[in-house]
Amino acid sequence: MLARSACRLSALRRAGPLRAAYNPGERTRKQAFGFGDAAPPGAPGFGDEQLAPPESIKDTYKYISNNMLNMPKYKEIIEGIGYPGQKHSAGGLCTIGRIYYGPGRYDYGRPKMPKGWFANYFYPFWEFGHLMFVADRWVAIRCLRHFLGIAFCFIPLWYDMQCNKAMILDYKAQGHEW
Repeated sequence: MLARSACRLSALRRAGPLRAAYNPGERTRKQAFGFGDAAPPGAPGFGDEQLAPPESIKDTYKYISNNMLNMPKYKEIIEGIGYPGQKHSAGGLCTIGRIYYGPGRYDYGRPKMPKGWFANYFYPFWEFGHLMFVADRWVAIRCLRHFLGIAFCFIPLWYDMQCNKAMILDYKAQGHEW
């Protein structure tokens, strides 16, 4: 009975208060989360060398110089650190959204596989590096945030444990029974 009336009353909810107020000149969201352009110039993961793993030394040089050595953008740092009220994508297995959209993204079908045996053999390593340090490097920033947070909480407790061990050894050395 209660479920039925909740469904009935939810249909009567007015849409007016649910609409967000828009102020002219205010920055607005253009995608799942994050402010700004969906495909800004200089964003990682865009370009011809991004569509497949590099097959030659020249392609590898272009790939590394244009993307892996490219400093994280302000948008990536903010999304990686996180902030109160941060929106997340409604995913099935995970809730990782996209900051940038474009032809280099895997949202548009299957990734282009390499042609040579060498690139095929090392494809899983390239794929991991490409996703963590080029296409979605804010995820790597988020992983780094977790490691640093764990270390920040763990180191004082570890130091206290070492002090307690030294005190117990000193207590035993003085001839006391444990």
